[in-house]
Amino acid sequence: MSLKKLPFLSIPFLLALWLVILGAGNFSALQLSTRSDWFLGFSSEGIINQVGEFVGTLPFPDILHMYFRSLGAILFQFNDLAGIIIVIGLLIASRMSFILSLFGFLIGYFFYLNFEGDFTQLVYSYIGFNFILTGIALGGFFIVPSRKSYLLLIILIPIIAFMISGFSTLFNFIGLPMYSLPFNVVVLLVLYTFALRQKSTGIDLVTLQQFSPEKNYYKHILGKNRFGNESLIHIALPVMGNWNISQGHEGNITHKGEWKEAWDFDIRDNADKTFKGAGYVVDDYYCYDIPVIAPANGTVIKVVEGIADNKIGEINLKNNWGNSIIIKHGEYLYTKLSHLKKETISVNEGDFVSKGDTIGRCGSSGRSPEPHLHFQIQAQPFIGSPTLKYPISYYLVEDNQTRTLKEFSYPKEGENVKNISVNSLLASAFNFIPGQTLQLEIEENGKGSHEEKWEVYTTAYNQSYLYCPNSKSSAWFINRDAVFMFTDFYGDTKCTLYAFYTIAQKILLGAYPEVKVKDHLPIFGFFNKGIKLIQDFAAPFYKILHVDYTSEIDYINNESSPSEIKIISSAEAKINKRISTRVEGEITVKERGITRFKINETKNNRKIECVVRG
Repeated sequence: MSLKKLPFLSIPFLLALWLVILGAGNFSALQLSTRSDWFLGFSSEGIINQVGEFVGTLPFPDILHMYFRSLGAILFQFNDLAGIIIVIGLLIASRMSFILSLFGFLIGYFFYLNFEGDFTQLVYSYIGFNFILTGIALGGFFIVPSRKSYLLLIILIPIIAFMISGFSTLFNFIGLPMYSLPFNVVVLLVLYTFALRQKSTGIDLVTLQQFSPEKNYYKHILGKNRFGNESLIHIALPVMGNWNISQGHEGNITHKGEWKEAWDFDIRDNADKTFKGAGYVVDDYYCYDIPVIAPANGTVIKVVEGIADNKIGEINLKNNWGNSIIIKHGEYLYTKLSHLKKETISVNEGDFVSKGDTIGRCGSSGRSPEPHLHFQIQAQPFIGSPTLKYPISYYLVEDNQTRTLKEFSYPKEGENVKNISVNSLLASAFNFIPGQTLQLEIEENGKGSHEEKWEVYTTAYNQSYLYCPNSKSSAWFINRDAVFMFTDFYGDTKCTLYAFYTIAQKILLGAYPEVKVKDHLPIFGFFNKGIKLIQDFAAPFYKILHVDYTSEIDYINNESSPSEIKIISSAEAKINKRISTRVEGEITVKERGITRFKINETKNNRKIECVVRG
């Protein structure tokens, strides 16, 4: 975060106010009002006194007086009534902001109490609002709410208390009020310091401001669950078809020390053998002479060729890596493929390769006692560079006739893995193009049908969304290699677009009927306001509301070349582990795209059937 990206907070206001105070003395017609009985533009001494007397009858009256008046001081209203009105506003707008305001204030109050601080600094100027503002700002507005953000306040609020004490002496001397200066100094220093970190320490800055601690929290948690491991550049497996991980990260043979984050690939039969026949020659091995592909788009920057394959059981330590290719995919991101077969490398240094291009064939050159492919990701462009821990984007793991989707993960030794083959029917159906229009005929609960039109738009930042003019709602989506995903929804959660957003939240674009896709949905639209209020108060200490999503292929008329696929999905809204609401969906895909979808919401007994044209 550069200095220009830091928030202004109330610094412009402070500077302007100090300038007015310093300059007002030179103008006899300008006088600053010191009255404290003006509220909402009229003299209200009576009601203010009555509210103050009422607060005095409550438990812990001294704390409540100071808390309410510190809140009121934010609006230059030094009375309980103003503070109570602000508390009501906080509770309506953001329950978490209220908790943070109280938490921040109490830390400062008890710090003064335990260390016998001068309470006159708080009582007569009510600058305890610095504790309140800091609590909200660093507890949940600029920093994602978490247990650690609350612990951070326990450290920072006493620092503000010291600042209040120190600044009071200085500002009394120059005749200016301190106001929110301690809050500004601490918050800006903390934000700038955290922005300089190389990696998160469990305290995360808000990257996409939602202007509410609750929304910041829910957005962050959902994003972390859905995209927490996602890499900027997607690296796929460097092979086609099914391969075995013969040696994974920190393997027992050669993947040690600086080269521990690498993979070795081979092909095995049902008996777990890597060869047919006697296995005395390289041609007996299943993986030998099998194509090797580019794992992502990039530029070939290094090619090592001309090294002969070893006889089985022998190794070439002089040319340890054997025939190799290094591809640059981005700054400080390279992949290296080694032990390739002699004279099969089909690319030259400087060539651009696309993901999936054949670039060579598996061999047994270098330190390779039998044919296999060595694959590693690294931050430097040299043969022999240390490995870099970096995930493989999307792939399948096969085990006992079952397939499991892995996303931005690390293949493990002994796993049988393969890339996802994108099905053209599914890819075309979910390839929403800017300018495209979908005409829908919608029937809900058998009450007759009506028509809607959805339009596809893309922003200047290449962010795409479906827009429904009827409900003024938008569903934002991305296509990630082999997966279609909705990312955000804005608008009416009762509309059909939201229902489609729910059932099509995440779709695998490969035709694998046995693969179940799992994901999470945001909690809005699934729970009533009462239970969401409870969650707001409990977050971030305990998360009681969850929405779990699954999708899978239920029907495919021809696995090799399908013309019709049906996808079923479900979204289960849970209070702890108890299912509160279940939404079931079915999407029919044919050669002309998505032709029909059905939605069944169990809690409200809502059924939607939609025919899609265009």
